[in-house]
Amino acid sequence: MELIVKHSDGEMKVKIERRGGEFNVQIGDQSYVILSAEAMSGVRSLLVAGEQFEVAVRSLGEDRYEVTSSGGVETVQVQDPLTALAEAAHAGEEDGQRRRVDANMPGKVTAVMVEEGAEVTAGQGIVVLEAMKMENEIQAERDGVISKIHVEAGQAVEGGDPLFELE
Repeated sequence: MELIVKHSDGEMKVKIERRGGEFNVQIGDQSYVILSAEAMSGVRSLLVAGEQFEVAVRSLGEDRYEVTSSGGVETVQVQDPLTALAEAAHAGEEDGQRRRVDANMPGKVTAVMVEEGAEVTAGQGIVVLEAMKMENEIQAERDGVISKIHVEAGQAVEGGDPLFELE
């Protein structure tokens, strides 16, 4: 499972695989094996690389959580990559300025549906990105003009690579 975790210092991609009673967690270039004990009174005891941590997680609704540990309290937002991509597509809509739309996960561009300079309407397909064995049509979130297309069909992209710019 891949997730995007947003917190006060920015955001990070987290990949989690369950193997029996263990969780293999990859955060950026770092990998961890986490053994998790049963939660008691809302506190979960984690064993990470031989070191024990106690963490309390409280849902704040939707995709937001309050995480309390010995390091303090932090509010985080946890989203799947497609939800994060959709949310990013809405950013900057209010100001009417140029906005770059980036790939939020690795994948392959299977189609570019418009050309630079094209006038597009909200909901119109711009790029089709194949990721996690699914084709996802990346649509214009508002009316505008495609000022720049950064990709072409058949191109592999990483999360964060620019796809197109809409003004």
